[in-house]
Amino acid sequence: MREDINKLKKNNNDSNLSNDEEEHSVDDEGSINNDNDNNDNNNNKKEKKKGYEKIIEDIKEENKNSYVSKISEPMLKKKYLKNVLKILDYVYYAKLNSSQILKTNNSLDEEKQKLLKKKLIVIGLTQVIKCIRKGYSGIVLIAIDVFPINIICHLPSFCEQYKIPYTFVTTKNKLAHLCKLKRSITCLFILKPDIHILTFEQTINQHSPKKKIHNYQKLYDKLISGVKKNHPFFQS
Repeated sequence: MREDINKLKKNNNDSNLSNDEEEHSVDDEGSINNDNDNNDNNNNKKEKKKGYEKIIEDIKEENKNSYVSKISEPMLKKKYLKNVLKILDYVYYAKLNSSQILKTNNSLDEEKQKLLKKKLIVIGLTQVIKCIRKGYSGIVLIAIDVFPINIICHLPSFCEQYKIPYTFVTTKNKLAHLCKLKRSITCLFILKPDIHILTFEQTINQHSPKKKIHNYQKLYDKLISGVKKNHPFFQS
């Protein structure tokens, strides 16, 4: 009888030890790490990254494997990429919702209709330059793989002349993908939000049952702060 009890205790101890080992082998991503398949676990971690983190990893990989022009400095730091992604998502859903509201709500007054037609970004080299010359403020994002280089080489000095912060981000095709467009993008201009941005957000959120938008001003402030910190010309 005692022998059976001792065996039972031994089995329980072994079982507890095994469980303890398994608990310590689970990493922050929720994947189980075994000494024999660390490489597989690294791949699993990449597969499990979702949302903005996954897109940021895609951008890093894209930049690593693409042509990078000699003037592609400064590059936007990784920690600010999420702000870019959030702003571009904001712009996409704002445009989608405002278009739908304008089509389906005939009762909107003229002021709100005009407000919903406002642009938040300008895309393309010619349009960006035209917009800056008109006196608009904002942040310029530039593709790293524009070729030949003389297409875009004047843009950085042009931005500095008008005191417009700029940064290089990723490839032309990736920029287009982030903006949910098919054609490649050499550069884009994120416009500084004006005093009506809160009214703009409230109007869209009030009339649209779809994805709500908010905090454009906060997102913009974080991004422009990061871009300026990373560029000697804009450090005061």
